[in-house]
Amino acid sequence: MTDAQPSETLPAHGPELPISSVQVLSCGQAEQHKEHRYGSRLPQLWWVFFGRSWVPLPLQAFLIERRDGFVLFDTGLDPAIQFDKSYIKQAIGRFLLPRIFRFHLTQADRIDQILAKVGVASSDIRTAVISHLHFDHVGGIAQIPEADLLVSEREWAILSEPHPEREWILREHIEIPAAKWQQISFQPSDDPLFDRFDGIHDVAGDGSMILLPTPGHTPGSMSLLIRQEGWDPMLLVGDLTYEAALLEQYVVPGTGDRETLLASFAKVRRLKSLLPELVIVASHDFGAEAAISRAMRK
Repeated sequence: MTDAQPSETLPAHGPELPISSVQVLSCGQAEQHKEHRYGSRLPQLWWVFFGRSWVPLPLQAFLIERRDGFVLFDTGLDPAIQFDKSYIKQAIGRFLLPRIFRFHLTQADRIDQILAKVGVASSDIRTAVISHLHFDHVGGIAQIPEADLLVSEREWAILSEPHPEREWILREHIEIPAAKWQQISFQPSDDPLFDRFDGIHDVAGDGSMILLPTPGHTPGSMSLLIRQEGWDPMLLVGDLTYEAALLEQYVVPGTGDRETLLASFAKVRRLKSLLPELVIVASHDFGAEAAISRAMRK
């Protein structure tokens, strides 16, 4: 197939630009196994129980300031997971968690506290895009009760499967009374930028924030393409990779479905070939803040 030329459509011109800023929110620190971050030929349970090489893991969410309000991309981790022994109800989960992650959290790492530090009330968040349902991405949803929570239909379906907690999707912290979940479906697009993806979802209806299905880490994982005149385009990829450079090198992390991850890697790499200035931003990448700053300073 001959690659089509990328779309020239851009968000609106003039002083009323859709997006004024994108900001990385630090939600605490943790450690993970080296094999978890960079992949391994060893079975997962081997490095969980016997791995001795731990590497730092930044916990991050993203705050997007739009002309019509604030949007979060993910909501961080609830510090209660470190301090409340009943946070994970299943005994096997409580047993495994410290063998997979080492958390270094304080109560100040809760999303409402983090937002307050940057001058934003948690009640001002009207939309939160949830890249996937793992506990370190949905941990703040109780603190943003006014927000519509966007999740892919495929990801939400995991909650109806037997034992989602085995995949670290904790139903009791997702299906909460205050949460305003909205399942989104991906619609076909005639834009050649997206012809390898299984549809798109235009969050605001103006082309400035486009959700793309990028499964592999979980079956319903999705990424957010941000396009703003005067900036380099950005793609927030959640946990599709732990470092942008690893995606470029086809280095697959130690969790998720390898073949599906590689297929999503290929789609993102093709998107970058059509948008050469595309900045890929991973949620657990120490380089996320610098990458976003460079994109906005274009």
